Amino acid sequence: MDIFSKNKFLVRVIFVLIFLNLFSTGYLWRNMNRRPNRNPPKQEKVGTANLLKDKLHLTGQQVTEINRIRDDFTQKEEKLILLIKAQRDSMNVSLFNETTDTVQLHRIARQLVENEYQMELYRIEQAQQFKNVCTKAQLKEFQRLVIDIRDFFQPQRKKE
Repeated sequence: MDIFSKNKFLVRVIFVLIFLNLFSTGYLWRNMNRRPNRNPPKQEKVGTANLLKDKLHLTGQQVTEINRIRDDFTQKEEKLILLIKAQRDSMNVSLFNETTDTVQLHRIARQLVENEYQMELYRIEQAQQFKNVCTKAQLKEFQRLVIDIRDFFQPQRKKE
């Protein structure tokens, strides 16, 4: 083998290695950036249902109804989240075009806000359905439970 054929071989090997490196990096990056499933895992759903059942002393029929309400809300929420994400992506693309159509941007922004408003309406509807399932004593206990959950997830303030 002369020096030129050795160099051709090395150049080809380097190009193959670069291609494999780019391919594997892209594959890993794509898998890391996949949107996580917003639905809680089945085990977490069962855990939450059991927590509510224990704390609120729910009957089996109430647990079934609350799970149905939560599943219905989760389905509606998931659809809206996907729609809102698509609208935000569309707005971002339009924002940075050479020719930005401000009327279209305002229309997309209005739709985005309306869908976020719809999300809050779904939450209100879910709460109303939950209230219809529970007794007054259970609702009073649930109010305390909601405050405890809020305090648990609230970020700790740094001590000065």
